[in-house]
Amino acid sequence: MSNHDPHRRTPSGKPRLRAFGIALDGTPGTSVMALKRPGVSVGYTTLISGEGPLRVGNGPVRTGPLPTREG
Repeated sequence: MSNHDPHRRTPSGKPRLRAFGIALDGTPGTSVMALKRPGVSVGYTTLISGEGPLRVGNGPVRTGPLPTREG
């Protein structure tokens, strides 16, 4: 039997927000609807660009978005 709790950890073992006691409104869905569309894939990337103070519209950027793109 596995100790993996899918509500507290991702399949790769990274903790989810629930693991830190952070509650979100709503409930998790049973499926990811974007993945049910032909030709659509979901992935993520971490953007790190620029230095110095924030200039709105110019950066710097420190984020990890979850884009949906045509696959």
